[in-house]
Amino acid sequence: MAARCQRLGDRPAADPARARVGRVQAEDGLHRAGRRRGGPPAGADRREVRRRARAEACRDRRGSHGGTRAPGRRVTRIPSRSRWLWLWTTGAGVAVVVAFVVGSQVRSPWEVAVANSRSNPLVTATVEERTLVVAGQDVTGTVTLGRTQDVPAPGGEGVRAVVTATPVAVGDPVAPGAVLVEVSGRPVIGWELPFPMYRDLRGGAQGPDVRAVQQALLDAGHYSGSVDGEYGPATALAVEALYRAARAEPPEVPAEAVAAARAADQAVADARDVLSSGHEGDDLDEGATGGSSAEQALADTRRAAAEARTAALTPLPVAETFDLDGAGVTLVRVSRVGTVIEPGGPVAQVRSGAASVTARVGVAAVAAYTVGAAVSVSAQVGDATTAATVTAVGAFVAEATQDGAPPGYDVSIELPADAGFEDGTGVVVQASDGDEAEGLAVPLVAVREDSSGTFVLRLPPGLEGPREQDAEKVRVSVTTTADGYALVEDTDLAVSDVVVVATSP
Repeated sequence: MAARCQRLGDRPAADPARARVGRVQAEDGLHRAGRRRGGPPAGADRREVRRRARAEACRDRRGSHGGTRAPGRRVTRIPSRSRWLWLWTTGAGVAVVVAFVVGSQVRSPWEVAVANSRSNPLVTATVEERTLVVAGQDVTGTVTLGRTQDVPAPGGEGVRAVVTATPVAVGDPVAPGAVLVEVSGRPVIGWELPFPMYRDLRGGAQGPDVRAVQQALLDAGHYSGSVDGEYGPATALAVEALYRAARAEPPEVPAEAVAAARAADQAVADARDVLSSGHEGDDLDEGATGGSSAEQALADTRRAAAEARTAALTPLPVAETFDLDGAGVTLVRVSRVGTVIEPGGPVAQVRSGAASVTARVGVAAVAAYTVGAAVSVSAQVGDATTAATVTAVGAFVAEATQDGAPPGYDVSIELPADAGFEDGTGVVVQASDGDEAEGLAVPLVAVREDSSGTFVLRLPPGLEGPREQDAEKVRVSVTTTADGYALVEDTDLAVSDVVVVATSP
């Protein structure tokens, strides 16, 4: 059998027993097939049948595909169904890996939304040329009829402060050199000084306060000496003239100072008599020595007398003068005659300066409230209305006021004398529309301010994903604001520059 298989192109069987079993099974199968078909074909040669059975056995040994086995190794066939299962599993695994790789590179809309919510976007704007029309905006303010000052009552040891006269009526103006009120028979004279007096001035006093008093007396026409800052006889005479012009008695000189001056004058007279009489009977040398001593004594006595007379000059008590702060001073309150005042307590009140309105104006409207601009002022309650003029615009204030006004600029508006408003009246201020203005414009919110002034943050050109740290400060001067934009000048900005507007919190 092995030889026949070799003739059919196969190698000798490694196991003859298995070959015989296969041959017998093949012959049995062939006979069974013949019987099912009705037996072998007629005339079939029995040898031919056996030859086919042997060939079938050889094919079974070689395998269904007719291949040859390797010596000493069995060939294992993978069933068709298992092969497809293996291919399907491998393909599914590859698909899962590919899906994972691709999915890791794709961001879902939710992930993008979450990332955007955590980002800090930078809002920018471009510098451009614009024409703005400044519109008037109403603001609220408070009327101030001037700066008020309390007039303290003069007093001294052993003297009660009692109002004895009120030469000026409430509401009347107070002129420099006039008596505001009389307390315990002594006047309180108002005048203008660069600063209030802070001490009593007596003969021989020196200092800037003496110089200020001399200048005030010179301006009033009572002093004709030099403004040297020394309180001498000419200054004392000018003080006496000031009091007489106010129809008041000059201050009294202390009695001891007067007595000392008189005694010093008598000493000078005595020294002069001694020098003139000489000593009879003395020789020439002794007379010369005695004369020199008498002359020295006379000089010393004269010097002491001059000091005593200076100390006896008319003084100027600080309690009898009051500094009128500015022009347009009006008496607004005074105690009635007979009122007892605590020493140093207020006996009257004056108001200086013109009536005005102070209003807080926001950044967007300040361009309409320039110095000299005409505005309309109306009472919040009532029908009082008057025209007024802006006199001053303060610096930017970053804090809100106590009554809720936003940060901005404090604007002072001068009222006419006949405005008719009471002190503290709430008013509405309205500015007229301004003219058109043209220039470099940036969004108003892009303008920032620090201790050195206003500025904007400019970004470098062509920068992708800019951050606020990349911007540089560029100083600007805001000239006009309207419609959410600000016109700037005195700056290095140019058209198409990119500035930072804001960042999200």
